[in-house]
Amino acid sequence: MSAQALDSGAETGGTQAEGDAGGRRLVLLLPGHDPTDMGYHHGRFAYQAGLFGKLWNCRVDVSGRLDDGVETSARWHIDAEGPNWRQQTDYEILRWDDIVVAFDERPDIVRLSRGVAALIDFLITGTAWRYFRACIRYGLFFLFPLAVILLFAAAGVLAGGLAGSLFASLPGMLQGQLFLPALSELLPKLVALVVGIAAFLILFRWPGRRWRLHQSLDDWDLARAYMYGRMPELEERLERFAALVAARLDSGRYDEVLLVGHSLGATLVLGVLERLAVRMPEAGRAGTRLCLLTCGATIPKLALHPAGAGVREAASRIAALPGLSWIEYQARHDAINFYKFDPVRLCRAGLDEPAGARRPLLRNANIKSMLSYEKLRRLRWEMMRLHYQFLLANEKRAAYDYFMFALGPVPFAVIAAGLGGAPAHFAADGSLLPQTAPVAAS
Repeated sequence: MSAQALDSGAETGGTQAEGDAGGRRLVLLLPGHDPTDMGYHHGRFAYQAGLFGKLWNCRVDVSGRLDDGVETSARWHIDAEGPNWRQQTDYEILRWDDIVVAFDERPDIVRLSRGVAALIDFLITGTAWRYFRACIRYGLFFLFPLAVILLFAAAGVLAGGLAGSLFASLPGMLQGQLFLPALSELLPKLVALVVGIAAFLILFRWPGRRWRLHQSLDDWDLARAYMYGRMPELEERLERFAALVAARLDSGRYDEVLLVGHSLGATLVLGVLERLAVRMPEAGRAGTRLCLLTCGATIPKLALHPAGAGVREAASRIAALPGLSWIEYQARHDAINFYKFDPVRLCRAGLDEPAGARRPLLRNANIKSMLSYEKLRRLRWEMMRLHYQFLLANEKRAAYDYFMFALGPVPFAVIAAGLGGAPAHFAADGSLLPQTAPVAAS
């Protein structure tokens, strides 16, 4: 079925009955600190959408890239169709990967010095201790880059010490022939220093990059700079994102606009919504539904810092926005999100409470129910891969299903309102079950 044919149908704010022309949704993803090329993102999305179609017995057609590669967003279109439902989705990634790449291309000495300075800031302000109180796993995640750097430094000291000892053990006659006698005592120390530094830098380059140490240090440096208001290029980008969202809402083409903030992107999307509220005070109150999904979110990363008042205030204002349905999904298996922690009140909180109990509504994304036992076992030490599972297709039908949120026919807030999630709305053959009147999640 063509996109033009679906465009000609009526749009609906609820679920569809058989014969309905289907709804139209816009998904705007603000990713975290990710230097990945947008072409890769599109290819990965198309592949994952195919897995989603097989899991839910539906047809999914993903268009090619519709942007020119330099626009504010990378975008494509998806048509999805089940036995008795159809849905159109325009999918856009809000691009700030050029800023991330600029950080990634810095010399290692700059990355190391600025990244360590950021980590020390979070240590001496007591923020790291607050991480452990909020979520032990995130506290351990914070310590990871420091532990790796100390490991590489210890290896450098060991290599330097061995090199200096070997040099010092050269026969005295040979040392005298090669060097002035006055330098014989100094040279072993110099050799130890040079070899130690070289060994550290080699380890920092590899396996440091493979272990994502570079990305981690850049992320902490960038996040700290943003918190202190030292990232004007990022602030300007958030203004452009807000303008884009306002234009999409103003077009009237969509039943639903779903903003998605993943990882650090969950913090940045708060800035986008703040700016959107200034541009469009009535956004989400009439017409197009406005929803926010934060997943793998790290809002407390900055909100728990004494200098994070701006983030704390933004989270409170966004939680209070009328017309916005904000749902945050948290996962125990993801060490990079704050599991069972309220990003607005900054306190421990239960998940899967009744809809309307709090804003944001906190839901459990149980990765154990999303993946097979064998795959989860393979991935148990792949921290970043588990972190990205929030944006990937499931192997099993589960309450959290990112592609069902993005491509399915049920409004996002309706799926999130019930604890059963997506499986409660579909039969085994992928057909949409008869639904009661939608219940708002806000």
